[in-house]
Amino acid sequence: MDFSHYGEATPEWTRLIEENPDALREGFEGNEISNASSLRAAVDGARSKASVQLLSESGLDKQVTFQTIKIPCKGSHEIPIRVCRPRAGARATSNKTLLFFHGGGLLFGDETTDDIVMANMVAGTGAVVLNPVYRHTNTHSHPAQTDDAWDAFEYIRSNGESLQISTQQGIGLIGVSAGALLAAGVVLRHLEQNRSEGTRPIINGLVLSIPWLIHFDNYPYHLFASREVTSMVQCADRPVIPLERVKLMNALLNGNPTDRVLNPGLAPEAELKGWPKTWFLIAGGDPLRDDGLLFASRLRDMGVRARVNIYTGLPHGFRRWTSLSGSKAFDANTMEALNWALAEETGAEASEGEEEWSEYVDK
Repeated sequence: MDFSHYGEATPEWTRLIEENPDALREGFEGNEISNASSLRAAVDGARSKASVQLLSESGLDKQVTFQTIKIPCKGSHEIPIRVCRPRAGARATSNKTLLFFHGGGLLFGDETTDDIVMANMVAGTGAVVLNPVYRHTNTHSHPAQTDDAWDAFEYIRSNGESLQISTQQGIGLIGVSAGALLAAGVVLRHLEQNRSEGTRPIINGLVLSIPWLIHFDNYPYHLFASREVTSMVQCADRPVIPLERVKLMNALLNGNPTDRVLNPGLAPEAELKGWPKTWFLIAGGDPLRDDGLLFASRLRDMGVRARVNIYTGLPHGFRRWTSLSGSKAFDANTMEALNWALAEETGAEASEGEEEWSEYVDK
C-alpha cells in the first residue's frame, strides 16, 4: 500500500508558502508538556475571537442561536454541550440532528471555539448541531475524552424531547481531526450495543474530516510498501501537526496504544459489521492522511458506502488559509457530505453507486 503521491507539493501550496513563509512554522512552537495549558489557552482564545468576528462578518449570527447546556456523565461529573439552531424564520428542518465532535488533538476546544463551524453547518443543512465539550488532555488523560463522547451520545439519544430534537429518523455524526477518533469510537460502541442489547441503530451517516483514527504508537507500518512512504514519515515536518505536536498530543493522551477505542481504523472486520455510510475528507500532506485512506479502503472492501475527497499536497487543517482554492473546495465538499450523512437510507439511494474517490489537485 502506498498513498505517498498524494503528499507531493502542488503549485497552490508552493505559492502560498512563498507569499506567507510563516505558514511553514505553524504548530512547531510551544510543544513542551509543561506548556500544554498555556498553549491551550492561547489557541482557544484565538479560535474563539476569530469565531466571533467571522460570525459577525458573515451575518450568520443573525441566522442561528446558541445555547450551552450541562449534561450528567457516568463519572459523576458534568460536561457542556453547545447547541446551535436555526433562528426562527431561517431554514430549519426540525427532524435533522447533527452530532459534532470538534478537533484540536483532544487538547484544544471549548464552548465557543467552534461556533462559526457550527453556524455554517446549521446554515448548510438546516439541522440542529450539538457539540459536546469533552474533557481535554491538559487536565484529563484517556479515557476521559472517549467516555465523555459516549455519554454525550447516549444522553442525546435518550433526551430528544428536552433537547427539542428528534432522533426518530436518525442522526448524522461528524468528527474533525481528533474529533473523528471520538466519532468513530462512538459508532463502534453503538454497533456493539446494538448487537448485544438489540437497541435500534440511529446513525444515518458519518463524516470523518482530516481524521485521526489510529494511535500514533500502534501505527501499522507493515501494511505499507515501506515505512518511508507512510504519511507519518513523509509528512512529519509539515505544518499544523508536525512530529513535535504529534508527540505532545500522544504524551498528554497517555493511553494504551492498543486500546480498541483509540484505533477504530484498525477495528476487526467483525466489529465493523453494520458500519454506516461514511464520507472522508483527507489532506494529502497530513501525517494523518493514511489513517483515513486505510480505513476508507477497508470499509469499501467490506461493501460499506464510503466516499473520499482528498486534497493533494495540502497539510492538516489547511482550511485556515482561506485564500486556497482547496479550502473553497473543502467547504463545498463538507456541506455535501453533511447533507449526505444526515439523509435517511433508502433502497434507491443505496443502489446509486455513490462510492467515489475524488482527488482535488490545484493546477
